[in-house]
Amino acid sequence: MWWLLLLLSLIAPSWQENATVITPSYVTKAGCEALVKEPNLCECQEQEIKCENLQLHSDNVQLYGISCSIFDARGFGYIPPLKVGNIGSLIVQNCAIPNAQSIKYLLSKLGVSNYTELEIFNYFDPKKTDRGEVLQQHYTDHESLKKVSIIGFKSTLPENFLENLPALQQLSLKGSSDLPGNILHPLKNLTHLEIVVKNLGKVSGAIFAKQSKLKHLMIDCDAKNSSVEMSAFGPQELWHMTELQSIELFNCGDNVPTELFWMSEQLAYIGIRSNISYLSKDFLKVQKKLLTLRLERNNIARLPDQLFRNTPLILEIHLAFNNLDRIQSGLFDKLKNLQVLNLEHNPITTIALNAFTPIPTAHIYVGKLFKAAKNNADWARSTNATICEEEYIYGVCIYCKRDEYLDHFADSENCNKPNPKAKDVLAKKAYENQLKAMPTHSWKRAKEYPEKEEQP
Repeated sequence: MWWLLLLLSLIAPSWQENATVITPSYVTKAGCEALVKEPNLCECQEQEIKCENLQLHSDNVQLYGISCSIFDARGFGYIPPLKVGNIGSLIVQNCAIPNAQSIKYLLSKLGVSNYTELEIFNYFDPKKTDRGEVLQQHYTDHESLKKVSIIGFKSTLPENFLENLPALQQLSLKGSSDLPGNILHPLKNLTHLEIVVKNLGKVSGAIFAKQSKLKHLMIDCDAKNSSVEMSAFGPQELWHMTELQSIELFNCGDNVPTELFWMSEQLAYIGIRSNISYLSKDFLKVQKKLLTLRLERNNIARLPDQLFRNTPLILEIHLAFNNLDRIQSGLFDKLKNLQVLNLEHNPITTIALNAFTPIPTAHIYVGKLFKAAKNNADWARSTNATICEEEYIYGVCIYCKRDEYLDHFADSENCNKPNPKAKDVLAKKAYENQLKAMPTHSWKRAKEYPEKEEQP
C-alpha cells in the first residue's frame, strides 16, 4: 500500500492546481453576498433574497419565484444583479410591471438567460389608463416560451396579446373580464388550456376555432345565474378537438348539447358542474376510452337506461348532490371495471333489486340512503360490491354498517378498515386496461419490461 500513498502524494499538487474554482451560488447566503454589489438594499439568506418590496425565492439549485409585498413597480428597482442563467419555470406574484418594460427585460437584470414556463399573478394595476399598451409589451421575443399563466386580470386583454408565443403549449387565463374571440388564434400548438370566459356565449364559435391540438381543456364560463335550456356551446363547437383527453366545464349553462363530445373519442375524463338537469342516452356515444365521469352538484333527475352502453372501461362515476330519485336495473350492466360509484346526497327512493349486481368490485357510496332503505335492503344483499354509508373521502370506504345489511358482507370482508385509496386502485386498473388495448406483441413486451412503459 505504501507505493499507492506515494503516488497520491506526487499527483495531489498538480490535481489541486488544476481544480476548477466554483463560483458561489446565489442560493446560499455567502454566494449571494459575493454577488450583490449593494448589500444595503437587499438581505441575503439561505435560498432567498429579501429586498425592500420584493423577494426572490430559490431552491437548492435555482431561482423559481419573485413575489412583491406591495403592488408597486418600484420594487423591481431593488433587484440585485445576479447570474441566474437558464431556469425552467418562474412565478411572478403580486408585482406591478413598469410601463414600457417587458418582463424579459426586467429578468435580464437577474441574469436569467432563458426560461420555458412563466406564471404571473395579479400583475398590473387596474387603475392605469395605459394598461392595454403595457400588456401588449409583456410577451415580445418569447419564441421558446411553452407555458404561461395569467391570473387576476380585470380588463379585456388586447386581441394581439399572445401573438408572439409560437411555441406555447400550456396556457391559463383566469380573470374577471371578457376575452376577444380571436385572442387564441395565434396559438396553433396549445395542448393544455384553462380559461375563464365571461362572454363565452358570444364568442365560443370563434375563441376555440384554431385549437385542434388540445388534449386538456378546462372552461369556466362564469355564468352564475344560468336560465333553463341555456348553453354556452353549440352542438358541434368542439368537434375539431379530436385529440381531447380530458375536459372540465363549470358554470356554462344548464344544457350541455348531446352531440358536444361526439368527435372526442380519446376522452378519458369528463367533469361537468353547471347545474345541468338532463342527459341524453347518446351523451357518451363515442367515449369507449372514458375512465372518469364527474357530474357532482348538478340537477340531474334521471339517468337514461343506455347512458353507459359505450363506456366499458369506466372506473369512476360521481353523481353526488344531484336530484336522482331512482336507480334502475341494467344501468351498470356494461361496467365490469367500475371501482367507485358515488350516489351521496340524492333523494333516491327506489333501487332495483339487481341494480348493483354487475359491479362487484365497486365501492358504492350511498350516504344516508341506508337509513331510508334499511327495511328493504335486497339491492344491497344481491351484490358483492362494497356499500359505503359514510361520506366519500378520497375514494376510501372507511366504515360500512355491517348490521344494516344483514348477511350481505362475507366474513372476509374488510369493510370496517380503510381500503386502498381509489387513486392507487384506479392507476392499476387503468394500466391493466391499457395493456389489454395494446397489440399482442406490445402487450408481451410491456409485461416483460414494464419499466419501459409509461404508466398512468
